[in-house]
Amino acid sequence: MKPALKIFAGHEALTHIRANGLHSSDIDMMLGASGGPKWLSLAAMDRYLLSEWVRGREQPLHVLGTSAGAWRMACYAQNDPLAAHARLQEAYISQQYASAKPTAHEVATVCRHILDVILGESGTQEIINNPVVRYHTLVARCRGLAGADHKVPQTLGLAGAMTANLFARSAMRPWIERVVFHHPQRAPIDHYPHLPARHVTLTEDNLQPAILASGAIPLVIAGVRNIPGAPRGTYRDGGITDYQFDLPVLPEKGFVLYPHYFAKAPKGGWFDKKLRWRTASRENYRRTIIIAPSWEFAATLPGGRIPDLDDFYDYPEYSERRRRWDIALAACERLGDELANIDQQQRWAEVAEPLPW
Repeated sequence: MKPALKIFAGHEALTHIRANGLHSSDIDMMLGASGGPKWLSLAAMDRYLLSEWVRGREQPLHVLGTSAGAWRMACYAQNDPLAAHARLQEAYISQQYASAKPTAHEVATVCRHILDVILGESGTQEIINNPVVRYHTLVARCRGLAGADHKVPQTLGLAGAMTANLFARSAMRPWIERVVFHHPQRAPIDHYPHLPARHVTLTEDNLQPAILASGAIPLVIAGVRNIPGAPRGTYRDGGITDYQFDLPVLPEKGFVLYPHYFAKAPKGGWFDKKLRWRTASRENYRRTIIIAPSWEFAATLPGGRIPDLDDFYDYPEYSERRRRWDIALAACERLGDELANIDQQQRWAEVAEPLPW
């Protein structure tokens, strides 16, 4: 049986792994990508990392996520991250809607409920005050028509941003501003290419709306207006600017661990998904280790792929969608088992490959 898990490493990370293996103390930062239900394929790996690499850690660990990745990383930064992750998984796969085509405000209401469940009574304070796991998220501040609530002007604004992005990511500036909400200690990245980032320190007042905004998919989920401590405006999905990340995430000493759901080159922003010529810079990934399900394994899941947003449209009835997701989650336990085997037997050097692009 072929391995279900693929391990890719940038050239500096690969050199380190081949000489020293890989240990939790080597990791200074983790990334969590956008992607809606795709994160379910990573759940078993998350649980292993939380129990073996994060629990009891004393060395600082920066965690940066957008959209669904921001929600996952919010679990990592709580005092009992495994319990928070279990709440996220159950609340996420249990979400239901009164109609097959819920409005953006109806979806936002469900998302607020899920976030309330994830954070519980004290999660916000735990994340803000966590001295070890330092939480950060990226959010898109939408300008002009892109910030409108009504679908028609919002669509026109997003079309303008998408058209501008065909020429250069930086050309989106009239429509989109990147905003990084960072742990009170400091932001983990100093330079943001293409689109400069406005920095906002996370507080107990703005953490929840920032997380909610980072998952507010345009046209699908209502944006979040006027987040405390940030410039006035409408805030939407952080995946617009940073879908799968093309940022210089380059710790001086340690490395970056990136549990990802695709064994291929990441895309920088949401509008880059279908642009074959635009992939993340290998240089930005030189200190990153990507762990991802193989394409062969993904093909064994329901529908021949990992869960994604299409499931909400293809299977609008909750019972069928939940059934398929439960099957996928059970199958993806294999990914967690393989990760545990690689880590506990220190087989990193044996399985790690160069980046696939």
